[in-house]
Amino acid sequence: MALLSLLCLLLLVACGPGSSQPVHTDNTDDMKLKVALTSLSSATLPDMVALDKGYFKAQGLTVYPIPFTVESSSPQMAEAIHSGAVEVAIGGLLTDAFLVSQIDSDVKVIGQLQTSFPNDITVSNKFLQQTGLSESSPLEAKVKALVGKKIGVVSTTGQTGGLVSYLFHLFGLNASKDAILVPVGNNVLSAVAALKAGRVDALSFYKPVGEAVQTQGLGRIFISPLRGDVPQMQGQLNSVFYAKASLIRAKPNTIKALVRAITMALAFIQKYPDQAIKILQKYTHIDDKTAAAAAQDLRFSYATTPIVNEQGYNVTASFALQTGAVKKIPPFSTLVDTQTAAQALQGFTPQV
Repeated sequence: MALLSLLCLLLLVACGPGSSQPVHTDNTDDMKLKVALTSLSSATLPDMVALDKGYFKAQGLTVYPIPFTVESSSPQMAEAIHSGAVEVAIGGLLTDAFLVSQIDSDVKVIGQLQTSFPNDITVSNKFLQQTGLSESSPLEAKVKALVGKKIGVVSTTGQTGGLVSYLFHLFGLNASKDAILVPVGNNVLSAVAALKAGRVDALSFYKPVGEAVQTQGLGRIFISPLRGDVPQMQGQLNSVFYAKASLIRAKPNTIKALVRAITMALAFIQKYPDQAIKILQKYTHIDDKTAAAAAQDLRFSYATTPIVNEQGYNVTASFALQTGAVKKIPPFSTLVDTQTAAQALQGFTPQV
């Protein structure tokens, strides 16, 4: 009987990632993960889809706490992973992983979510009137018009502040000296409110903040990397999910279940983009017009596979170095664990 039980267990494990049955695990590999997001935004849409459509549960996985914990900034997410307060950053930024790798070499990027840069520079109507510029003006003119302006960001050290730093760097400017970066919160409503009240002249924010500003008639999206306004940023890997290598070793089946759940969410976004945007709308509380406007740009910004693309990694590395977010980039093979995702997807076809 003991041999028969062992054989049954081995057969269950051998079913692998293509099996629809949850994998039996020991007490450590318990199919539970404490997770967090950097924001409820387009960058983390695959996580919202996986939760909303039940893909975590379909893979026998429990993610907690629900509702998702949202770290208030990229550096805080990195610190939460380093300290062990959070096990997996699902929808963390690749720049976060660069940051935490400087103090914790055990961190590994497991997979990718969004393979385009979803942040915009959005300006007020007053700004447009004063400068005489529009979204079709040359990039250099638009960037130099931001000199001396108050620009709303989530964090001066995170990706929203980083976009301003990068754009200023392109034209020999220094964002910390030539502009005023103003933290205005970490959600759509607070960002739009800051622009509406005149506390800032512009916003450097993730989508769909720019679309919300436009649909309310408060201003226009001025610079959009996602639309091709900044050629140097094309193909940039934006959001990823990452954890410590020690956790991946301790919970291999749990992490592989996470990979498969995310794969299902990515497939859903590709197959049903309009429904995916409705899920984004549910979590960000944007109106129908804003959701429809965001859908036009976001539709093709997500990965078709969670296995990390090295070229996108390198584009993001260049961005992070030029913004000063990090001083050193670890080699792709050092920071990225492509093996776990590849093993998780062997023989697996996402059904959505």
